[in-house]
Amino acid sequence: MKLKRILCLIIILIMFIPMCVNASTENVEVTAPIAILMDGKTGKVLYEKEAYTRAYPASLTKMLTAIVVMDHCKLTDTVTYTDEALKGIQQGYVTASLIDGEELTVEDLLNLLLIPSANEIGNMLALHVSGSIEGFVELMNQKAQEISCKDSHFVNTNGTHDENHYTTAYDMALIGKCAMQYEPLREIVSKIYYELGDTNKYTGKTRIYETTNGLLLNGNPASYYKYAKGIKTGYTTPAGSCLASYAEKDGMELYVVVLKCEGAGERYPSIKNLYNYGFDTYSYKTIAKKDDNMQTIDVKNGTSKTRKMNAILENDIEALVDVNEKYTIEPQVQITAELKAPIEKGTKIGTVKYEVEGITYETNLLAGNTVEKTYMPQFFILLFVTLILIFGIAKIKDNYKKKRRIRKIRSM
Repeated sequence: MKLKRILCLIIILIMFIPMCVNASTENVEVTAPIAILMDGKTGKVLYEKEAYTRAYPASLTKMLTAIVVMDHCKLTDTVTYTDEALKGIQQGYVTASLIDGEELTVEDLLNLLLIPSANEIGNMLALHVSGSIEGFVELMNQKAQEISCKDSHFVNTNGTHDENHYTTAYDMALIGKCAMQYEPLREIVSKIYYELGDTNKYTGKTRIYETTNGLLLNGNPASYYKYAKGIKTGYTTPAGSCLASYAEKDGMELYVVVLKCEGAGERYPSIKNLYNYGFDTYSYKTIAKKDDNMQTIDVKNGTSKTRKMNAILENDIEALVDVNEKYTIEPQVQITAELKAPIEKGTKIGTVKYEVEGITYETNLLAGNTVEKTYMPQFFILLFVTLILIFGIAKIKDNYKKKRRIRKIRSM
């Protein structure tokens, strides 16, 4: 009987734990099969649905391609188009329809890669950087590991379908977050079109390439989200409809990735619902301010007037908090093992940490005032030695006088 009761209790707990974990997100309507919501500053996952499940990224791949290009090129570099860039791109995939021998800058090409999602552009940039597509793909996989992707593998620059070319929503969020650290990329993905003018091989009507990202199109209420700033769409039949995006509101930056959607009707509502949930539920709160006194320390060897030293914060600490929760946040103060005078104001003397929602925030502790060294111990030592010498000399003189009196008495 006892064993049955224990088993029943375990089953109840197993059933109850998922309810507890998802209690705060259960009202978020996300029909996308794979989705993630991530905070941009901390990397904290605020919502996930199969976010660590392998899936095909399609053209979301181009975010990583753009990152590697930024690491190895100048925007002003000139690149020449050849038909070799069409390698592996089947009919039906989007291209920019460039002319053989046409010269464009890296900046032009990044715009064509990320706005209309032209597939040959990834290969064109790869050949410029590495001399081969295969060599460039090695750099892509190295970069993915560098930014802590957990389960991704890339075999091409553009996301054309390959069973060995896969990722997860979590990894795509990391890649998108990394891409937005590059200001030129941040600017490019926010555009709704790009105009390409005359080149060495083309003169005529300006070529206009429009974005594939409906989040940016305010003429389409079904897809438009006013706080969205980018980043990249993707689609192949095996991958489904995909989108990696970020949005800014009230000092917060959130990232949403959806994969394997059936179409725009599933993709955009899921993204907008996740953003609304994130911005409504979370915010950044200043939990400690610069120059706040964390601790008053009695510094060894300090003068009586200066030895009391305040340990103050070097910077403000802003923490991501759930606006519906109440927190009791205790600082973890770590002072340098031994502090001795003299200490100049502003000297680093330790650190302070706060843990909120599983994230640790840290800043340095500085000396809030100058602590001067006292010379009183040396004074007393010197005084003591001096007194000993005085008494010693006096004793010697006294002994000398006694000896003289004894000699006089003996001589009488």
